[in-house]
Amino acid sequence: MKALIEIGTSLGYAGDELKQFLNEERMRMDREKEEKEKLVKEEKQRERDFELEKMKLAQLEKEKEAEKEKELQLEKLKYEEREKERAEKEKERHYELERIRLEKEVEVQRIRSEHEIRTTELNRQNEGNGDVNGNQGGNGQNNRGRSVAMKALKLPPFNEDKDDLDAYLTRFERACTAFDVEPEYWSTQLARLLQGKSLDVYQRLTDVEVGDYQVLKAQLLKRFRLTEGGYRRKFKTSKLEMGETPEQFVERLRRYLVKWREMAGYDATYEGLENMILRDQYFLTCDKSLQTFLKEKGKLNLKK
Repeated sequence: MKALIEIGTSLGYAGDELKQFLNEERMRMDREKEEKEKLVKEEKQRERDFELEKMKLAQLEKEKEAEKEKELQLEKLKYEEREKERAEKEKERHYELERIRLEKEVEVQRIRSEHEIRTTELNRQNEGNGDVNGNQGGNGQNNRGRSVAMKALKLPPFNEDKDDLDAYLTRFERACTAFDVEPEYWSTQLARLLQGKSLDVYQRLTDVEVGDYQVLKAQLLKRFRLTEGGYRRKFKTSKLEMGETPEQFVERLRRYLVKWREMAGYDATYEGLENMILRDQYFLTCDKSLQTFLKEKGKLNLKK
């Protein structure tokens, strides 16, 4: 204000003219200040708009990257699915080839057996011994019966996703008994009906073990966790299934109990069953550390 007064005085203003000059200058300065503030606000608004636009562009770029990543993941999943499907087909082809190989092996065995029968009959005819002929003829008929039984034994392949292994093996053993299949052929017969993981178990057997049905059975039960603990769990947790009669359910429980007892190594007597139940009940009362110790050391002996 002092500077304005000096300027007005130097210009020759005084009194009302000086006041008017001062008012006009204040108004001009106020307008300039408003204009300056307006320009500052506009500049700040432009900066905010620029930052907002920058954020929008960054968001769009991020969304594009996410979409691209999603597409890559989808392609990866499709590729993995194709690879899985290819692997499954390759596995199925392998199992089919193995099944054909086993069938050929059984067929060769059958042909060899029939050849031995024919050779025996020719020898019998050449020898011309009536009593021997009768015995050998009986053996030939038995061999032919076994060969026919091996060929006639046709069961659906074991499906690990649908079939119960224990029930399937029981059905298989009854079929072998009904068709008079000799126990020495049971392992080969069962191998023809295996696929998937069960066939892998057969393939891992040694040359010595491959012909032993009991070894193959034990390995299959172990692979599908039908051990002592598995049968014990089935016996204690099984419930009546849809469409199952009470008689069938009781029979299934009885089978689980028998398998549990056999796996536990107890005799099929009242005392054996009593000892097994006592051992199981005692085991349940032990703390975790003692249970672990008993599992590692084997069967707990509670015989009187």
